[in-house]
Amino acid sequence: MKQILIQHNEANQREIALMEGKQLLCFEKDGGGGIQAEQIYLGKVDRIVKGMEACFVKLGKDTVGFLPFAECIEKPRSGEMLLAQVKKPPVGEKAPYLTGEIALAGRFLLLTPMTPRIAVSKKIQDEEARQRLRDMAQGLCPAGMGLVMRTESEHALEADIAADLEALLSLWSGILEKRRAAEGPCLLQGREDALRRILRDEHGEITEIMTDKPEEISGCGLPIRPCPEPFALYNVHAKLEKSMSRKVWLDCGGYLVIDKTEAMTVIDVNSGKFTGGKSGTESTFLKLNLEAAREIARLMRLRNMGGIIIIDFVDMQTEESRAAVQSELEQALRDDPVKAVVHGFTRLGLMETTRKKKETAL
Repeated sequence: MKQILIQHNEANQREIALMEGKQLLCFEKDGGGGIQAEQIYLGKVDRIVKGMEACFVKLGKDTVGFLPFAECIEKPRSGEMLLAQVKKPPVGEKAPYLTGEIALAGRFLLLTPMTPRIAVSKKIQDEEARQRLRDMAQGLCPAGMGLVMRTESEHALEADIAADLEALLSLWSGILEKRRAAEGPCLLQGREDALRRILRDEHGEITEIMTDKPEEISGCGLPIRPCPEPFALYNVHAKLEKSMSRKVWLDCGGYLVIDKTEAMTVIDVNSGKFTGGKSGTESTFLKLNLEAAREIARLMRLRNMGGIIIIDFVDMQTEESRAAVQSELEQALRDDPVKAVVHGFTRLGLMETTRKKKETAL
C-alpha cells in the first residue's frame, strides 16, 4: 500500500513524498524556475545546423533549445515560429532537448494533437485488452489527432477515459489560444503540479494523502488525513539525504556507489559488511545482488536517473544466478512510470540498462 505525504517547507513551498511502507519512492517539489520536462513553448527557429540534421530554437530572451529534425512534423525554416515541447531538461552544458510532436498526458490517455496515431502502452500485455483499448481509442480520437492508451486505462471505465480526453482537448484549446495572443518566444504551458503528476503517473494503489494543509487538497478522490508534520513520522528528509548520497547502504550490509557522468550513470555493487551467514559463495552473492537490484530500481526513479545506466553487480558464476538478478531488476522496474529497459549483461559481466529522463511516460 502506498501513501502520499505533503508538507510545506520554510519558504511555504509544497514538498511531496510517495511512500510504500517505510520506503521513499518519489520526492517532488512544486514550483522552481528554469526549463522543465513537459513544458510547451512558442519558440523561434534561431539557427539551422544541416550537418546535425537539427536546429536551435529560441525559447525566451536567453534560452535556446535543441530540436532534431526527426522530432519535427515538418522541417523547420530559419526565423519560423513553432510549438516545441521539452523532452529533456538541460543537463550540464547540454541545451534542453525539444520535440515538435506535442504530447499531453492525462491519467488514462496521452493526447498527441498534432500527430495522428493510435497506440496502447506496451505495459498492457493482454491481447484482448489491447484490442479493446485500440478500438476504444479509434472511436474517441478526434480527426487529425492521436491517442495513446496509458497503463491505467486497462481497467478504467470508458466514461472516465472520455472525460480524461475532454480535459486534454480543453487544455490543448487553451494552448492554441495563448499561441494566437503571443508575440514572441515564450512559455505557453507550464508543467503540471507535482501532486497531479504523481497521481497521474502512479500505477499502484494509493490509500491516502497525509498533509499539513488539508484545505489545499480537493478533487483527488483519496482520503485526506491532517498531520502537522507528516515527514517527521517517516523521517523523509533523512531518507532522501541517504538515497541521494554517492554511497548508499543496503539493509544486508552491502552498499552501492553511484557515479554520474555526462555520458552515463555507473553503479557499483559492493559486499561491504555482508557475509551471507553460512550459505555458499554463489548463493551469498546472489542474495546481495537481488537486494541491490530492488534498491537500484527504487533509486533510478527517486534520483531521476536517465540515459545509459551501467550496473556492476558482484560477480556470479552461473547463468541461473545472472538470469535471476536480471529478472528481479525487470520486475522491480515495472512500477516505474518512466520507461526503463534492462538490456542484460554485457560480455564484461556488466548490466546495461536505459531509462528515459522525466518525459511523458506510458
